[in-house]
Amino acid sequence: MKVLVVLSRFPLPTDKGDKLRAWHHILGLAESHQVFLFCLTNEKIQPEELEKVKAVCADVCIVKQSLPGIILRLAFNVFSRLPFQVAYFTSRASLKRLKKYTSQVKPDLLYCQLVRMAAHCKTLQVPRKVIDYQDAFSKGLERRLEHESFFKRLLIKVELNRLRKYETDVFDQFEKRFIISQQDAGLIDHPARKEMIILPNGVDVDFYKPEPSAKTIDLLFTGNMQYEPNVNCVSYLVREVFPLLKEDFPHIQLVAAGKNPSAELTRLHSRNLQLTGWVKDLRKYYQQARLFVAPMQIGIGMQNKILEAMSMGMPVITTSLANNAIGARHGKEIWIADTPAKVAEAISYLLNNTELAIRLGQNARELMLSRYSWAEQNKALNRFLESTEEVTSESRPIN
Repeated sequence: MKVLVVLSRFPLPTDKGDKLRAWHHILGLAESHQVFLFCLTNEKIQPEELEKVKAVCADVCIVKQSLPGIILRLAFNVFSRLPFQVAYFTSRASLKRLKKYTSQVKPDLLYCQLVRMAAHCKTLQVPRKVIDYQDAFSKGLERRLEHESFFKRLLIKVELNRLRKYETDVFDQFEKRFIISQQDAGLIDHPARKEMIILPNGVDVDFYKPEPSAKTIDLLFTGNMQYEPNVNCVSYLVREVFPLLKEDFPHIQLVAAGKNPSAELTRLHSRNLQLTGWVKDLRKYYQQARLFVAPMQIGIGMQNKILEAMSMGMPVITTSLANNAIGARHGKEIWIADTPAKVAEAISYLLNNTELAIRLGQNARELMLSRYSWAEQNKALNRFLESTEEVTSESRPIN
């Protein structure tokens, strides 16, 4: 089967959640089908990464977007009802190029990732079209409201209302719709949302695996340090949790490993916080840390950082909000803490109970092997795409 994959970004490097998910889905699809990739980019693509993608795909079509063009579209979109993220990625040139490319490829199936690219796929004549919502992005915006300044809240409210409606409007344009968790599916405002196929993220269990190492880091958090939910989480740990640990752990250290630390994080100037910036291979940090702490306060979907840490056999402390998509058991495979006091208590308890922490990490690793490997997720993806039957409640969840 010829599968045309439509992305808003070039999938490598996998430094963002949508790129990671897209790349592994491409790898999974390419095992059984011819994959033709159409994607946009406004960044320079490294030659070695382009070759890596070309080695997997039957063909690759990349449309470059200019910053002036993006700015112009966003300015004019003030008078539109489209979400700004749709306007950001949708140009006349990219629409025209995809239409031409589709006529050349003649795909059997079109796989659109994210609602922001649905406008590109709306009028295309393809036998079957599916969309990967990935997350309920409108809910993610809603959760950010109380954490932003007055001016940002005004802008977010406009985008939230537009995006919530758009997520509903594009639903019926596709034969099947994938989403990362049952929790996110329930947040899509469409009467047929129960028909959505739950396709969780996976983790490369062969790459992220336990390795013996000296534990020189107390606490670890990873991710893009410009991404607001990550910025918020690190700030939460420093401002609200660390003061509660001051008496028993005055010198405790949190390493926040990830690219582009925001101005808000660099201004913290905490002696308990180390910002690494870009890290080529995060495994060395996972190996050296005693605990992984990700008490997410905002955000949606499934946290790849948590899956990676669990696959590395690390004990993980997080919130119910983040664990709802994973479904790990508190005290068995993960530790749930929903308030600053509970997070501080969990850190203290697990640092002082090494045996329990080790067992928690071992159970976490087993959970990743049994339910969250990319190999298993891609088997399910191919199974659903190859099936022409209607999705039933019995066939939807795979986790």
